[in-house]
Amino acid sequence: MTPHLRVLQRRLSRVGRLAGSAVAHDPDVSEAPDYAFPHSAEEESRHLALLEQRLDPLTKRRVERLGVTQGARCLEIGGGRGSITRWLCDLVGLTGRVTATDLQAGLLTGIHASNLEVLRRDIRSDTFPAGSFDLVHTRAVLMHVSPDADLLRRIVTWLAPGGWLLLEEPDFGMWIGDADPVWAAHPHAARKAFPSMSVSEGRLLLRQVHELGLADIGADAEIDIVQSGTSLAEFYRLSMAALASPTVRVGAISPEQARALVDRPGDDDRMR
Repeated sequence: MTPHLRVLQRRLSRVGRLAGSAVAHDPDVSEAPDYAFPHSAEEESRHLALLEQRLDPLTKRRVERLGVTQGARCLEIGGGRGSITRWLCDLVGLTGRVTATDLQAGLLTGIHASNLEVLRRDIRSDTFPAGSFDLVHTRAVLMHVSPDADLLRRIVTWLAPGGWLLLEEPDFGMWIGDADPVWAAHPHAARKAFPSMSVSEGRLLLRQVHELGLADIGADAEIDIVQSGTSLAEFYRLSMAALASPTVRVGAISPEQARALVDRPGDDDRMR
């Protein structure tokens, strides 16, 4: 079993304007030392492409359900390879604006859209003026920083009146409860290698959102069932391969367990 994917939708009344700009740097591992999947890794481009393939349809459906249309101002936190950033640029049109941020923003600089601004920003320390955006979106970002209520409240202030906060974050609760002991142990092993990583972000957000003074709160979830020979199996194989060395290095798992984990997504008897 794979983790739940949670999405939270929120409205807020705030006022203000967006001001200032910056130019993104080329990606470098040193720019995101706490991140488990550096963009410069050999197979990370394929890994991100497979992530987009799995999650983009869900993200687009959720954004469309919120009624985001032409003229909207959108903030994409953790833009990755930029598939949703490109789509948002088309969605909001020339009268709208998309701001895409990432600690490793190099993959975003190749997007040529007149209504796009790419910034290298760290949400833990950087900020935006109040009321800057009609939509603020993250996907598999907060899990890497384990945000507290203060950080979430600061993100909320960036919303304009009637704006939406859409947070799509994994939760590893079902993974940890898997019948395969090696597979079940992996989320905590990954967290040992990357202490800022959350293994229960989806469930935490469901509680934290009620402390933010927001309205129209909602949630839904998706579960991955991995079958060998599929693109989803390849995604999880690449995920396990990327995390193998860090988890072995800190003594969270043995080299043998790491190899077993890389093989698990291709084993239908193990993946249920």
